[in-house]
Amino acid sequence: MMKRLSTRFYLALGLSSLLVTVVLTASFIGLIPDREALVRHHRAVLSETLAITASVLLNEDEPGAMEEALKLALEREPDLKSIGVRRRADGELLSTLGEHAGWTPLAGQHSTDAQIQVPLWHDGEPWGSLEMRFTPLRREGWVWSILDDPSLRLSAFLASVSFVLFALYLGRMLRHLDPSTAIPGRVRSALDTLTEGLMVLDAKGYTVLANQSLARIMGVEPDALIGKLATQLPWTDRQGQPLDKAHLPWIDAVKSGETRRNVLMYLQTQRGQRYTFRVNCSPILAAQKAQGVLISFQDVTELEEKELALQMAKEEADSANRSKSAFLANMSHEIRTPMNAILGFTEILRRGGQNPQNHDDRRRHLDTIHASGTHLLELINDILDLSKVESGRLDLERVAFAPHSLVQEVVHVLEVKAQEKGLPLRMELPQSLPATVLGDPSRLRQVVTNLVGNAIKFTASGEVTVTLRLDNTPAGPRYCIDVKDTGVGIPPDKLESVFEPFVQAESSTARRFGGTGLGLTISRRITRAMGGDIICSSTVGEGSTFHVSFDPGPLDDIEYLAPAQLRAQSLAATIIDSTPWVFPRKRILVVDDGAENRELIRLVLEETGLHVTEAADGQIALDLVAEQRFDLILMDMQMPVVDGVTATRLMRQRGIDTPILAITANAMKGFEKDVHDAGFTGFHTKPLNIDTLLADLAQRLGGEQRVADASLARAHALKGRPVSADNLSSAAPGLEPGAAALPMVSRLSQHPKLRNVVQKFIAQFPAKQAAMDEALARQDWHALSLLAHWLKGAGGSVGFDDYFEPARELENACKALDAAQAERWMAHIHRLSARMVLDAPQDGVTA
Repeated sequence: MMKRLSTRFYLALGLSSLLVTVVLTASFIGLIPDREALVRHHRAVLSETLAITASVLLNEDEPGAMEEALKLALEREPDLKSIGVRRRADGELLSTLGEHAGWTPLAGQHSTDAQIQVPLWHDGEPWGSLEMRFTPLRREGWVWSILDDPSLRLSAFLASVSFVLFALYLGRMLRHLDPSTAIPGRVRSALDTLTEGLMVLDAKGYTVLANQSLARIMGVEPDALIGKLATQLPWTDRQGQPLDKAHLPWIDAVKSGETRRNVLMYLQTQRGQRYTFRVNCSPILAAQKAQGVLISFQDVTELEEKELALQMAKEEADSANRSKSAFLANMSHEIRTPMNAILGFTEILRRGGQNPQNHDDRRRHLDTIHASGTHLLELINDILDLSKVESGRLDLERVAFAPHSLVQEVVHVLEVKAQEKGLPLRMELPQSLPATVLGDPSRLRQVVTNLVGNAIKFTASGEVTVTLRLDNTPAGPRYCIDVKDTGVGIPPDKLESVFEPFVQAESSTARRFGGTGLGLTISRRITRAMGGDIICSSTVGEGSTFHVSFDPGPLDDIEYLAPAQLRAQSLAATIIDSTPWVFPRKRILVVDDGAENRELIRLVLEETGLHVTEAADGQIALDLVAEQRFDLILMDMQMPVVDGVTATRLMRQRGIDTPILAITANAMKGFEKDVHDAGFTGFHTKPLNIDTLLADLAQRLGGEQRVADASLARAHALKGRPVSADNLSSAAPGLEPGAAALPMVSRLSQHPKLRNVVQKFIAQFPAKQAAMDEALARQDWHALSLLAHWLKGAGGSVGFDDYFEPARELENACKALDAAQAERWMAHIHRLSARMVLDAPQDGVTA
């Protein structure tokens, strides 16, 4: 029986025995205080104190006070059971407190730990005795006497508790001992050189040995695995889910005592790597009972990955074949339908059938042939675009263009389709955006056209909204275009598949609406090539939103336009013949060193009923403000004598709180703060957008807008369209000969009241240009910079927007003292001036 006890039991028993021996020895030599001795001493001191007190009160003939004192002591001392006062002369018990009947006469007058007798004195003579009965320190009987012995109880407590604690401690410590240290070095080296991982577990599943190969896979040292439960390792099933611990092969091997072979297991390490093992488990038997298990781990991860890759390739090939078959079936329908119409109606016309004299019928047949041919061309273009994208032959431009103008053009073109279905098609501009970005405008137009066209196609009722915004991401700013509809929506499980080639959200979609299912695929790949992406969010029955993003390039030196300016520029809204605004009789001060700018603003504002006063510089403006009262001031920023910033600050210092709007050609990012700090109420950028300016003044001065004919407004907006993406790209030197031959006509030349301003500008420009040439020849950079600044503002203000970009670059070259760049941009200005005319030839093309 004793042989079956574990080593841990004997070690724990020995250690607890040693501890008890030490404690008993310490108690014997007095190192541990004796509780019973302390109690006896306390009782003796209490008894002596009470006897002295009682004797004093007897001598003072105060028996009542003595009894009260004894009664108080009885109440305050829990172990004191009773008190008696006995007279010596006749042995009579004069007074008792408590249950004194249990008092036993003392043998030889010797007190015990339970009964103490102390003499009482009166007039120096023994008078009697004070008897006090206490709770016995030990219960009666020799057994209880032993059991109540404090030393024995302490020893028993320490023995039992220390035995348990030592047993637990030794158990944990023994588990963490490394049995592998007992293995000879040569054997250990042989185990570590094996390519297979090896692990030895005890009967409880704790690791007692692990070789270097297994530790290398786990990313730890072999010693770190010793003492750990093998079930605590991150084992998973094939799908990556945690494995049920009850089905681990070594547990079955220990329980059954039989070997388990070729079990596939998966391990996810802390480094995120996933391993596949072929596991063999052999139980270690002793006395026909498994005392542990030897486990080998053969790494077959690479083989598993190859099998998985082969399976995935097979599935992808099957999916591609299915998609190709569906595509061919769809293309067969899509191509045969327009081809059938083309061939059929061509045959009718060739044969002269269906009353060839009927002009309307022939016209309708030709329209059908044209529409079918156009549809067929779109199908072919989609297929060719996809082939270019997939072969890597899609070349993207990287030129400056205005996305808001591009999107507005797409909206304008597709507005007819939306109106046919009774759908509002709107473009929203909720924030300031850069005037130009870098990218491929034609490819972006293709993407936006596809998305807006799809939105209109799949929306039966509601509306389609196109929103432009700028998003800051960790990779930098991204220009975003959101196309939102209230159409049929896309199920969540189809949101990604709609971007796959030849796929549409529903199989019936192609039959119902037509199309190849390539548009979104091409659009996504184009936007990804432009440094962005397309993602979709949708709710079935409520609609979808396609979010387009692309890299706009560096924006630090790009002008930002407010939403009103963007809207006005994208709609190409210029002044029309009617007067859309009517103002109360307010006084406006226009401060600008350019006479053309002042005249333009004066004509526009006086036409709305405002009274305008002009000033050529900031000093004149200060003098006028000191003498007269104005309702609003339009202030150019850069002027001779006193510039606009200085003039505004001086006005604010003098207590003038009139609204002051800055007019500047340098509205770059962050410019709003500089304008506000200078004391301006707001700002407008050159070239001035008249509609934006009037709308702003209407808010500040109470103007009202008249309702003008919509068709007339549209015609004037189209005729006076400002600089587009193509114009911007052509503003740089290096124009093609064909582009340079086009006449440059002001967008204000057809306005009856502003035509005279344009004529004056054209008439005085040769003198200004000659002054610029002279300043460049003598390298008077300051004079040339001022003239370039004048051209930058005045050219755009009178409708010659093509002057803005070269004038700005010329001004920058002057500030940098770069003669080569100045000559280059001056030559470009000469080329532009050679094209400048008041009216385009009848057979010409307007700019």
